[in-house]
Amino acid sequence: MKANWKLLCSLTAAVVVGGFLTLFFVDSGKVDYGDEEGFALKDGDFFGPNVPLEYRVERVEGQFPPNSTLQDFLLDHGFTPYDIHQLIQGTKDVHDLNRVDAGHRVVIETFGDGRFRKLEYDVDDEKCLVVTSSGDQYSAEMRQRELHTAQERVFGRISESLWNTLISLGETPGLIMGIIDVMQWDVDFTAIQPNDSFKVVFEKKYHEGEFVKYGEIQSLQFHHGGRDFYAFLFEDPVTGKKKYYDYDGKGVKKAFLKVPFKFDYRISSGFSHSRFHPVVKKRMPHYGVDYAAPHGTPVLASASGRVVFAGWKGANGRLVKIRHPNRYVTYYLHLSKILVKSGQSVAQGQAIGRVGATGRTTGPHLDYRIQDKRGRFINPKKYVALPSDTGVSKKHMDEFIAVRDTYLRQLDQIPEQERTFGNPSVAG
Repeated sequence: MKANWKLLCSLTAAVVVGGFLTLFFVDSGKVDYGDEEGFALKDGDFFGPNVPLEYRVERVEGQFPPNSTLQDFLLDHGFTPYDIHQLIQGTKDVHDLNRVDAGHRVVIETFGDGRFRKLEYDVDDEKCLVVTSSGDQYSAEMRQRELHTAQERVFGRISESLWNTLISLGETPGLIMGIIDVMQWDVDFTAIQPNDSFKVVFEKKYHEGEFVKYGEIQSLQFHHGGRDFYAFLFEDPVTGKKKYYDYDGKGVKKAFLKVPFKFDYRISSGFSHSRFHPVVKKRMPHYGVDYAAPHGTPVLASASGRVVFAGWKGANGRLVKIRHPNRYVTYYLHLSKILVKSGQSVAQGQAIGRVGATGRTTGPHLDYRIQDKRGRFINPKKYVALPSDTGVSKKHMDEFIAVRDTYLRQLDQIPEQERTFGNPSVAG
């Protein structure tokens, strides 16, 4: 079935004569400046319909929808299977167009007589693949966008959720996910309280004045539950690797995530040795914490380890079980979909499944459990692990303190009444 394309721009026809662009029909604001030269028009043809088709440029721009391919897009726009094969084969040394990502921009330009002119595909935020042809031969080049990096700063006081607060400040989910990635070992985002607050110093990247994506979060202060949690980005002078450290130079990354999600969903049932079961209608132990979450929400491995079971397990429904290097085991129950296989190694924060309601359950949720090295189930909400990231070495502590104090001054200068941007400055 052909893809249902949502076009950002329909068609543009243009011809260049003596350095001037003449438009013949335009359905949207996108205008192409064709590069064909050497064509002379009669006076009566200048704005008329008599411009030969071989000098018109037609442009279609869209985004790949889910489960679509470049073949779908090109077949919809007059390419034969042979043409598509030649194009993909001719450009595979630069980029494999057999694999394209949903939501990424694609542009196809053809001349009015159907000849191919150019294809553009946004590989990511910084790279664009450009394909051209000479006769039957296709060639490709990867073009790097020049991005300007600006430092910005923001304060937020949470009234409902971190998500709503940052969206109301004009930010996008990228920054929200960044903050959660940094603080998820110290802050339980399922237990955010009204009047919790944060200050963050971060980078934004722009291309020709247009926001493209977020850069690094450089420092972060999160006030939660009456405590201040800090994270400072510091580059090891020897290895060149950057990691986040707390106020005292200890690694912020702990052995287990506080919550196996990247979102602030509620706890629907806690750890208990005697809980009234809503399905069987009797009291029985509940050795995990239930997180109510929408069906399909990604579930993350709370620590690195090896999958020892991935499949159906009776009343537990679809279950993933992971054994970790410290001999602890984590369980993820009632999944709608399993994304890993038994025997597979997984990294901390890797998606291993999706929230569901399989097995004996009343609705979509994740039952998350931790078993210690003696085989006892322990309360995930009370389990506190030692940092898995080593702290700053003693010989580099003075350098870290200098960086930390610079960031602390920047955080202190952020007003707590309204949002402010630091004077945009190009990062070094």
